[in-house]
Amino acid sequence: MRICITRSEKYAYSETFIRDQIKGFSELAEVFPVHSGRFPEREENGKLLSPLPFWALHKLLKTFIGRNNFFSNYGMKTFFNTHKINVVLANYGISAAHMVPVCKALNIPLIVIFHGHDATNKKTLKKYHEKYLKLFDYASVIVAVSEVMKQGLIKEGANTEKIYVVPCGVDIDKFTANLQLKHNKDFLAVGRFTQKKGPLHTINAFNKVLEKHPDATLTMVGKQNGLFEDCEQLVKHLGIEKSVCFTGVLDQKDIAKLMQKSLAFVQHSMVAPNGDMEGTPVSIMEACASGLPVVSTFHGGIQDAVIHEKTGYLVEEGHIENMAKYMISLCDNPKNAQELGLHGSEHIKLNYNQDKQLKKLYKLAKQAITK
Repeated sequence: MRICITRSEKYAYSETFIRDQIKGFSELAEVFPVHSGRFPEREENGKLLSPLPFWALHKLLKTFIGRNNFFSNYGMKTFFNTHKINVVLANYGISAAHMVPVCKALNIPLIVIFHGHDATNKKTLKKYHEKYLKLFDYASVIVAVSEVMKQGLIKEGANTEKIYVVPCGVDIDKFTANLQLKHNKDFLAVGRFTQKKGPLHTINAFNKVLEKHPDATLTMVGKQNGLFEDCEQLVKHLGIEKSVCFTGVLDQKDIAKLMQKSLAFVQHSMVAPNGDMEGTPVSIMEACASGLPVVSTFHGGIQDAVIHEKTGYLVEEGHIENMAKYMISLCDNPKNAQELGLHGSEHIKLNYNQDKQLKKLYKLAKQAITK
């Protein structure tokens, strides 16, 4: 198998799951990654897919006639022919939609993986409605990372016979379970400061925890953009600067270390005003694999990755009081936190093991080629 895998950026810090995907597939097949934007423009080494004059014309013309113009398609077609690509795996529906004309022209099977905003953002769904219908018609396989997302895509027109649920999965060798009894009251949140991850709600819930446990701490890891300034201002307004730490971006090793030490993982995911939703958040699965109980919401794929009252606690979106109540209960009863973490790590190993998920995708890719 000679597979081309697309991604939006080569070094997007929040897309470690795609880097792991490429690495995993490389052990099973010949992989040719491409990246840069909604319509890939560069090879893994940064080389342009099109000759420089063609690339410049593509940049000029895409504003007026769209990304799928002759000059952009030329580079992708040449790349596919040169490397004898026999299947394309496109991460994100938007990128896959732009790949349809090229794949169709060369009769190359296309697999699309929807990850989150590409399947739920109202503006995106409206803008790409016609392109998505063409994508659903041509794609050999459509992958959603949660059951909720699958049902949403079916409503948008996806063929039920083509669509599968395959969450990203966790590298359980990197995120190992620390099942020791912990007597600290350290909470951890990892993720971008976006509306759908509900960082302001998480902070407000934590503030209520401090009323009973003033020695509790909250560490928030993630790129400091989006709602970050609002979060920083809220922390100052509440007067809890000494209890909340913003670390900025950390690599997987440092995040894994924090998960080893923390009492629990918290994230108040919710539907954003623009409709944007989570798929199945990788950071939550990594926390479960690390033996952390998770306090989150009945949202997207979270309600599959976290089993309420067995591997953590889930609340309805917007219910800050209930979130705080469960966080307080973990501080009050570290033995319960330990037991929830044990069940969580077992659940992830059984159902969200990265190797198993990659093999599912590989099997689907083989099926696409032989259809």
